[in-house]
Amino acid sequence: MKLIACSGGPDSMALLDMERKTGGGLFVCHVNYRKRPTADRDEAIVRQYCETHGLLLAVLYPHYEGGNFQAWARDVRYDFFCRQAHLQGIGKILVAHQQDDLLETYVFQRERHMRCDWYGLQYRSRRQDLVIERPLLGWTKAGLEAYCQENGVDFGVDESNLGDDYTRNRIRHGMQERDKARLLTEISRMNREQIRFRKQATRFFDSHAATELLDLPRPTGERLLDAWIAERTGQHLSARQCSQLFADLQKDCVTEFGGWKLERHGRDLLLAEPGWKPDQAVTVRTMEELADLSVVDGSASGETCEPVHRLSVTEADFPLMIRPVKPGDVIHMRFGKKKLSRFFIDRHISRLARGQWYVVENAAGDVIYVPGLGCDRDHFAGGHTFCFRQFSPVAVHDKIKTVTFKENQL
Repeated sequence: MKLIACSGGPDSMALLDMERKTGGGLFVCHVNYRKRPTADRDEAIVRQYCETHGLLLAVLYPHYEGGNFQAWARDVRYDFFCRQAHLQGIGKILVAHQQDDLLETYVFQRERHMRCDWYGLQYRSRRQDLVIERPLLGWTKAGLEAYCQENGVDFGVDESNLGDDYTRNRIRHGMQERDKARLLTEISRMNREQIRFRKQATRFFDSHAATELLDLPRPTGERLLDAWIAERTGQHLSARQCSQLFADLQKDCVTEFGGWKLERHGRDLLLAEPGWKPDQAVTVRTMEELADLSVVDGSASGETCEPVHRLSVTEADFPLMIRPVKPGDVIHMRFGKKKLSRFFIDRHISRLARGQWYVVENAAGDVIYVPGLGCDRDHFAGGHTFCFRQFSPVAVHDKIKTVTFKENQL
């Protein structure tokens, strides 16, 4: 079965009719934004076609709350298509982008000097775990309108496409027929070059540390930096952003772009996702709760905890707090007082990694355990002993969720 995204316009109605005639099950999705007077008419066209041919149909009526309407509408409809595909057990979504859409997308990308994985529109792409296919990229809009007329397929015309209120409309109306063949050739050339570059980038990262791209001359180094970031974030940088990042990363630093945090730390490049911050502290009130976090209770089983760290606590230590490191934290070790800031420096721990370092604090407010360092001078023995093989900056079992840094492993 295939899911067909159908707006009621000539493109999607032609696609719906073509796919129905090829046979196989179809599930139709329509989004009615109710933003223009003819929105209900378009829904009625889709409903009538589905009723006539016995096709399943789902309709969404989203509520617009402001902001960039085009971006919001795109996210809403694709989320709807994906949700319905999952509910119906469908792995493929067909959308009716045609050749004019491909050309408009490319001109839009070119005017903004955008770096892209693909220029124009791809026949096949992915969203979530679903395949998105565009079978009509070889058709023009005029050709699809003619198809509908010749095959008696009703369709509606979106009057919002007739003006120049949106950038894509301006591009469409300003494009001359004589330019289209030239643009199609240009798109093909750009995509062939992009494929070659991706292969070259793969070979580079297979044999070099990510930071070695920062030693390359511009613009090669900047383009490789953009490729490295795009592979991990799914977004490309503008030429200006990439140039500034390339300059900043010539030395160890933490910088930001689009909500992401990027750090150069020696030979590594590290990324933290947008909006990430350390989780709230977890309170552990009993020995039983602490045992849930530990690998083994050494005092009960007699098993050795070596080489992992041991923490011995008494009832007086409760409640314990497992929390992110705070400025000024210290731990009193057998060899003396240790500032955690000094520990991070001595161990060459990146600034982003420090943000996901959790410590154990007892009821007296003392830091009694630091992952990678161990417990303080008063908690080696004398109480119940717990071992932490998994208690690390990455996770405390499932009690604390922290960011997974995408360290370059090249």
